[in-house]
Amino acid sequence: MLTEKETEIIEGCRKGDRESQKSLYLTYGPLIKGICMRYSEDEQEAEDFFHDVFVFMLTRFEHFDNITTLGGWIRTITINKCIDYLRHKKLKNAIPMSSLECDFNDASVHDYDGIPMGELQTFILQLPVNQRTAFNLYVVDGIKQEQIAQMMQMTQNNVSTLISRAKATLRKRINEYWSNEEKKQKHEQ
Repeated sequence: MLTEKETEIIEGCRKGDRESQKSLYLTYGPLIKGICMRYSEDEQEAEDFFHDVFVFMLTRFEHFDNITTLGGWIRTITINKCIDYLRHKKLKNAIPMSSLECDFNDASVHDYDGIPMGELQTFILQLPVNQRTAFNLYVVDGIKQEQIAQMMQMTQNNVSTLISRAKATLRKRINEYWSNEEKKQKHEQ
């Protein structure tokens, strides 16, 4: 069920109303940017993704079905456009995990048992590209493995293996991180 605000944004964007487009940008821009950052190699590429997705959406409001939520529709479009771009580049890009709600450069931001988000991002960046892509789609974006297989043009077994390997590698790196932290603490005492 659409909210009144969503309905106003949709109808205004369909008519090309600048205020509605601005409201769309202010309301959903952080969501779009966060997704673009997860699937881009750097901030410039994420910015390019963002602009491409935003322009694409503004030209597609006549296709919005009024059944899904506006946020869900935007999320789906953004992920699909990013994956299409990566597929076009044969999945050669790095796919950093990001969220606009967290500053990955802020060492005080913690997400996983006290590990700074910047460290987690580094661990994920070190994964092979296909593992990063499958991991982000499955764990971060919550997309089912069958759908990931279609998006990545591979079998579901391959996707499952990629996710499993990514998780195993991340577990290993997290354990190494904690081992190093314990050594640092002992050294400081």
